[in-house]
Amino acid sequence: MAESENTILHTHVLAELFKDTYLVDLATNPADAMESARSTTNIKKEVLVCVATKEENLAPSKEALLQAILSACKLNMDQVGIITNQLQIQNDFLSLVETHQAKKIILFGWDPAAIGLPIHFPVFQIQSFQGVQYLHAPTLDELDKDKQLKIQLWQKLKQIFPS
Repeated sequence: MAESENTILHTHVLAELFKDTYLVDLATNPADAMESARSTTNIKKEVLVCVATKEENLAPSKEALLQAILSACKLNMDQVGIITNQLQIQNDFLSLVETHQAKKIILFGWDPAAIGLPIHFPVFQIQSFQGVQYLHAPTLDELDKDKQLKIQLWQKLKQIFPS
């Protein structure tokens, strides 16, 4: 028997192939799955914030820091999509960008190359790619511990979100 070679498609490729299709987990109620799919498709946010964290949900201290950062930028939660799901960011990042149609994305603790962006840029550099402005920033933990990092972040955020 000959060995067969398996090809693994990236999630964003699969998402594009099946963009008009709802995938349903047979272990769940199909009606609940459809409602969940409807509520997550075409969520348009001006700003997408991707946070690298080991917790399933942000710890209260990290959430407070993120809220303070967003408030300083005069952003409200209707304008911002916050994503902490590590697998979704790693495997589905380009689909997330397309779904949310964000024009500005802040990557807290995510290296651009690690999430599928075909460009690399250092921390605190604002980079435009395909009509989207990206800011690569340190993790929220690093920012919380270092005042100089907070100052550098604020300088860049003022460029992205002028008042």
